[in-house]
Amino acid sequence: MSSELTPIQKTALVALADACGYSIHAHPPEGAILKKVRSHLRGDIRKALNQLHKMGLAHKHPTGGNTTWNITQEGLNLARQ
Repeated sequence: MSSELTPIQKTALVALADACGYSIHAHPPEGAILKKVRSHLRGDIRKALNQLHKMGLAHKHPTGGNTTWNITQEGLNLARQ
């Protein structure tokens, strides 16, 4: 699976894992994830998060305010590599 990920998807996965504190139980808001990368990449990271969601590596939790994200166990294993 890791060979299928683009560099921007890998960056988004590591930023998500870092924002979650490498825990599958955390649900950080999208802004906390985007703060982990440079400002010119934030639009690409936002798109990559949605792609990771479709691949089953992240969960999207729409809430009343901000969208929060959660990393799956498979996504966490890939991020640690």
